[in-house]
Amino acid sequence: MVSDTHNEHLERACKPCRDRDLLNRFADGELSGSAHAEAEAHVRACKRCREEVQFIQALSKALHDLPPRKPPPDLFEELFPEAASPAPVVPLSVPEPTPVGRRTSPRSPFVAVGTLLLLLAAIVVSLARPDYLLAGASSLRLGWKKPGTMRLEYHSVSPLAAESRLRARLRYWVPDTLRFAQTEVGYGVVELSRERSGAFTGVIDLPPTTVYAVAAVEDLDGDYIDNDVGRFWEYLETDADRRPTFAARRYQVLAAGELNPTRVADVARQALSEFPDRPEFWATLLRYGHAAAPGGSAGSPPLTHPQRLERLDAAARQRGAEPGEMHALSLYARSLGVDDLEAFWREKLQAEHPRHEYATQARLREIMRSSLSPAERLSALDRIWTLAPSAQVAQVGLQLAHESGDLTPTRTWLDRYASSPAWRDRRLDLEVAERLVGVPALRGLAEEWVLRQLGEPANRLDAERALDQSRPNFQAEAAEGLARLHILHGQLRLARGDKVAALDAFERAAELSWSREVLVELAGVHAEAGSRTRAAQFLALLKADPVVPLDPHPPAEDGVVTPTDVRLAAARSIWRARVRSSLLDEPVREDAKVRAASGEERTFGEIVDGQVTLVIYGLRPRYVPAESWDLLEANAANLDTANVRALPVAAKGDPASGADFAWAASDGLGGWLHPIHYDKRLELAGVLGTWRTAQYFVVGRSGKLRYRGEDVATALRIALTLGREPQASSQITTTLS
Repeated sequence: MVSDTHNEHLERACKPCRDRDLLNRFADGELSGSAHAEAEAHVRACKRCREEVQFIQALSKALHDLPPRKPPPDLFEELFPEAASPAPVVPLSVPEPTPVGRRTSPRSPFVAVGTLLLLLAAIVVSLARPDYLLAGASSLRLGWKKPGTMRLEYHSVSPLAAESRLRARLRYWVPDTLRFAQTEVGYGVVELSRERSGAFTGVIDLPPTTVYAVAAVEDLDGDYIDNDVGRFWEYLETDADRRPTFAARRYQVLAAGELNPTRVADVARQALSEFPDRPEFWATLLRYGHAAAPGGSAGSPPLTHPQRLERLDAAARQRGAEPGEMHALSLYARSLGVDDLEAFWREKLQAEHPRHEYATQARLREIMRSSLSPAERLSALDRIWTLAPSAQVAQVGLQLAHESGDLTPTRTWLDRYASSPAWRDRRLDLEVAERLVGVPALRGLAEEWVLRQLGEPANRLDAERALDQSRPNFQAEAAEGLARLHILHGQLRLARGDKVAALDAFERAAELSWSREVLVELAGVHAEAGSRTRAAQFLALLKADPVVPLDPHPPAEDGVVTPTDVRLAAARSIWRARVRSSLLDEPVREDAKVRAASGEERTFGEIVDGQVTLVIYGLRPRYVPAESWDLLEANAANLDTANVRALPVAAKGDPASGADFAWAASDGLGGWLHPIHYDKRLELAGVLGTWRTAQYFVVGRSGKLRYRGEDVATALRIALTLGREPQASSQITTTLS
């Protein structure tokens, strides 16, 4: 299939491909070892050869798709007349492929069956490998090609299999060997090229010391993500016996806390099965709500956490402990209320490793718990920054400086905070801006910071996007953050008397978000400026908002601004259209089981039962903010009228205590709230795709997932809008997202 022109190109440009048949054999997967690696490296770099390989593979697929020729029905009897067998024939539902690029003998009908069986056996063997994790109908394999280069292989029969190219987004962790700190997080994107139907590969350069990496696959626009609905694919550094190293397990626990908190306890248990004497993993279990200590050795009763702490403390003193172990022992002791041991290991850590990040964390806790004045705390933080500058020190220093209202130290600490991008994100930057705007003496500095954030390129947010977060949710969160920045900018301009610039900023915010804050500001400013018609439009949107607010923020009204009934009806229609335009349309498996406080298990489908359902999912019940529950309770009557049920679910907690969500059982809240359920096996977390400690999901009557995010007000708007629609029209709207 290689043209003469292309052969001339190969002859001139690429020594590995001078063999006329090399591209055919590479495209058919017949090369191995160094020959395959050399050809693959060239094809990745050479567009013409890559196009030729894709053309060969397209032809191969066309041949594969042809119906196989069938032998005469009596051929077997003619060849083996005495081979009659009473054994039943087991039909194969998989069509027999016709091999391409191989010579076949006259017995090819029988060879094809043997090849198929060998292929099936090879698939079973390959999928049994620990680094090749099945993801429903898909799988993604991560592995080193060589130090510093990771290869990704993605196989799928999902809708992504029909794409010509895909991409994978990765997070990876690198130990900071210079300071022996926790981790340095990295982010990368790699394009995956299609080798054949449903099979894609790509290569990405990573730091050679990377010990932990996770990835998710999506199309090039980021519209679909295939990661087994919340499972992460992991690469772990292994020793000579192919067992994960201690460092790899430690960083895996840390990374799981960042990426998928629902998995932390399971990862810690796995690490303890391999490293039972490391306090890091015991402290993690205790921190994530597992107070009962797992069992002891065979034939002995399980140790309590205090007993285990005593043994770990004695062993560490005898052999000497490294900084991470000292820090873990201090945390473990503090969690158990053993103050003397907590102080011993904290002070030892600070004395022996004063520049270590763990020592910095310990000093920060001491300062914040001390009775020092704000000025004395800032002075102490300055000394820590000089000794060991870090993002955490900068964040604490900026908060204390802001509270003082003094411009000079606030600017100093803001510069330090801005110089530490590794542990910043857009949400934290926005909180900094809001705090600065609230102090009149700092508004000049606040405007500098707000304009700086508005000027950041949009692709800066890509690294912050959760691996299993859908693109629409990501874009909605980004728009909400930008809208809040525009509001702050408008408020600053308004304080300076620049109403034209303020109105422009508020209008930009309204293009991105219809939060109550945006609408209140716009209605009030337009009313004050004399734009009464425009003010009435925004006031109508405020009044038509399906969600009953905790704080109504009523703008000044008079007879001219008050919206008419006609305008209110139009505003309600606009709200419905806006809500429907943002709906997800993701199928949800209904077989995930959750457990009621009584111990009864039910499937998610049985609980939802064709009803619009708002799921409140918390890693632990107390992680769901109190204001979220207040907003839900304020909308109880609306939820009841719209026939929407709210389902609180916790991954962790003690169902027997009866304390979690105790208020939910009180009288007067109507039938809108399900009893709390527990997702102990994290089945529902995987089905819904959780990625934060507290999230909200809306499932429509059709069983499709319509919202996934962290904004309870948005979840309420969607749930109420879907619930109020007639049954028939609700089924139609599933295609509008």
